[in-house]
Amino acid sequence: MKNRKLRVGIIGTGGISGLHFQGWQKLPDCEIVACYDLSPEAAKKRAEEFGVPDTYKTAQALLARKDIDVVDVCTPNRFHRKYAVAALNAGKHVLCEKPLALTPREVDAMIAAAKKRKRKLMCAQHQRFQASSEALKQYLTKPGIGEVYYTRAWYLRRRQLPTRPGFIYKKQSGGGPCIDVGVHILDLALYMMGNFEPVSVFGMSVTKLAKRRETWSEWDWGCFDKKGLDVEDFAAGMVRFADGAMLSLECSWMANIKPRGYQSIDLLGTKAGAKWPECEIYDHTDRDYMDTKIDVRDRGEEAHHAEVRHFAEAIMGGKPVPVPPEQSRAVMAILDGLYRSQKTGHEVRL
Repeated sequence: MKNRKLRVGIIGTGGISGLHFQGWQKLPDCEIVACYDLSPEAAKKRAEEFGVPDTYKTAQALLARKDIDVVDVCTPNRFHRKYAVAALNAGKHVLCEKPLALTPREVDAMIAAAKKRKRKLMCAQHQRFQASSEALKQYLTKPGIGEVYYTRAWYLRRRQLPTRPGFIYKKQSGGGPCIDVGVHILDLALYMMGNFEPVSVFGMSVTKLAKRRETWSEWDWGCFDKKGLDVEDFAAGMVRFADGAMLSLECSWMANIKPRGYQSIDLLGTKAGAKWPECEIYDHTDRDYMDTKIDVRDRGEEAHHAEVRHFAEAIMGGKPVPVPPEQSRAVMAILDGLYRSQKTGHEVRL
């Protein structure tokens, strides 16, 4: 690999894959050489769009290519573990769309395969690479806001339910907004806290609006399969951590709130507080309030493209990946625990 480009194969060529294709193509030391999708037409369309030389009828055929170094998994959630483990066992590094897998046990299998074959594995948590996220994380690292003892994390939409089968049917998605948008804001909140040691969660996961006759989504105006939809449209939970800190999580595709879409993280520290994405810091002098705001400069790089670049640099530079799979396991332990708490009606130990 020293004298040639990093060669990439992409499994899954649906909606989100376009940003991955773009990200890899922007890197002069990388090239996409093959792709596969359950729909041969979808794979052919992406291949033609991005000038990819080869498409395959099976994932196994793609993975059998010895010259492929990296596999980027962009399939529906239910298939992440299957394709990631197969790719790792075939000796490939793996970048996988979020959520890394549907349960912590599945993530464990992926981590074990990566360690056995000494390959890199990373979940594509692109929000860590947004300019506002990088700026606030740098501030929280130094000078910091003291001990973060409580965090609020929200990712709420008003009428923005994604209507494709990969989102609304549990057999493909594994869940609703909890693991679609909740995984984003939860990962970012834990990252900002610097705390990946959850011990318990108490939560709810319900479908209150999506199946109602009068309900519509901005993304198809009421024509989606309300009868077949079998995932939640709202989830919320309280998380306890080993050091005594707590976090509240709310996520929804459909909520009767004023904003059409809203993301927020509030961090309460012993020295000061902080808010994302506004990148505001709430501090005090001896007698007065002192609020400041980080003036975030545009990095000129789309966050999905940045995650691809950082992963490629970790491989080529022999460095740790910036989103360790162990951290993604903590995220999925919380979300899996939230679903289990809904079933039991009790707080669940993780």
